[in-house]
Amino acid sequence: MENSAPGGLCLSDVVTITSSIPKAAGGNTGGLFFWGFLAGYPGPHPRNNKDFLMRVPAVFALVVVIWSTTPLAAKWSIDSLSFITAAGTRMALGAVVCLMILRLRGVAVPWDAAALRSYAAAMVGVFGAMTSVYWAVQFIASGMISVIFGLAPIASGLLAAPLLGERSFSVGRLLAMIVSLAGLAVVFSSELQLRPENIPGLLVALFGMSMFALSSVLVKRTTVGMDPMAHTAGSLLVSLPVFLLAWAVFDGEVPAEVSLRSILAVSYLGIIGSVVGFVAYLYVLQRLQAATVALIPLITPVFALLLGAWLADELVPASTLQGAALVLLGLGCYQYGDRLLARWRLRPA
Repeated sequence: MENSAPGGLCLSDVVTITSSIPKAAGGNTGGLFFWGFLAGYPGPHPRNNKDFLMRVPAVFALVVVIWSTTPLAAKWSIDSLSFITAAGTRMALGAVVCLMILRLRGVAVPWDAAALRSYAAAMVGVFGAMTSVYWAVQFIASGMISVIFGLAPIASGLLAAPLLGERSFSVGRLLAMIVSLAGLAVVFSSELQLRPENIPGLLVALFGMSMFALSSVLVKRTTVGMDPMAHTAGSLLVSLPVFLLAWAVFDGEVPAEVSLRSILAVSYLGIIGSVVGFVAYLYVLQRLQAATVALIPLITPVFALLLGAWLADELVPASTLQGAALVLLGLGCYQYGDRLLARWRLRPA
């Protein structure tokens, strides 16, 4: 499993299920691009359409922007809302938008036993990961959420071995994992010495990343040929009762006043982060090599940390940044190390 996608879908699973997305009618989709993009239509292959060659880099940049801004938007959404209210409202809004798009496309959300099993698998990530993120971001820099979730491909690879029978760990990948874990240890050691009150947030974020990775593997095992937008809508709808129950347990109060910052942040995450980001990810995934798409989780933590420092005055100690750099170095080696080593071995003597 090479990477993880929004909504608890792993990269290889997204590749499989996107084969069920219907193509836009007719060969010329220029006028249908906007709605086709939101609807998840693959459209013509970029090699056959110069216009699409220009769009792919723009959509790739859009994915990087959305993924980089999501942690900070999550932090801003709890400005006047409890963590569970902000997370649940985002998911409810995302479900509504997905259903509206599906209605425009004439696609129904399946509710058979196989679909329900897949939704339950995705719910592990939707609820487990998102509630962890929204709780943790109260205590730690938003950019650190992105760094920790960058470990998801490695965690997914570890879980895929016992759950899917995949053997994706070479010696190089094991060494890369050790580098990332060493970086994570540096982060925790730095925070323990300088800001011990942040440790619970880091631990909960790490737990959330583990739930995200587990969900990715479970979804891969249960989802076959399902429309990705319908799968997202079904997963969100199944998760909503759990969010409502958690709200009753942890909060149970309707906020008397909601700040504009919270409203804008939740709206951004529910519409842009949950829906547009997902479809944009699928769009570039269908048009770029997996190795190129795998750059996204390497790029976004850097921008997330910079945005947190610039827009939210989040201070991250130098030693924590060094640990984060080790985490990203390990992730880069995990994604590209074997490929580069193979090329080096094949070079002319």
